[in-house]
Amino acid sequence: MKNITQLLAALLLIIFVAGTSYSQDGENPLLIVSSQKVKLADMGTVSSMMNEKMGPILNSLVDDGFLFSWGSFNHTWGDEWNMNIWYVTKDMSSFDSFWSEYMKRVDEQQKEAWAKMVDYIQEHKDNIYTITNQYPAPPQR
Repeated sequence: MKNITQLLAALLLIIFVAGTSYSQDGENPLLIVSSQKVKLADMGTVSSMMNEKMGPILNSLVDDGFLFSWGSFNHTWGDEWNMNIWYVTKDMSSFDSFWSEYMKRVDEQQKEAWAKMVDYIQEHKDNIYTITNQYPAPPQR
């Protein structure tokens, strides 16, 4: 039950703080979900690496305005995509800028950790969604 509560809390977080504002020209922000298949025995290791090594970099990218927000959620029940990371950006161009800067900072700060983390990933997929509705509306910056 605790895991279900944590998953629901993560999903509510996506909805509640998924972006701090809609773009001025009426475009809706994007929700990018990166899903990985990781062996169950390795989930703790990969989650720790993500939170301890990549988390500070992602936090700085939010602070520097490249992202509205990011987060992670792990499999509790459902399909085999058991390790997931989400990012919210203003639009596709912003996502491209964010990703370039993220990879640059990873290469400078956590190159070895990234390589180790990627080795645990058996399969990967990305989905990009347009946020069309959320309640409450995100706070304005």
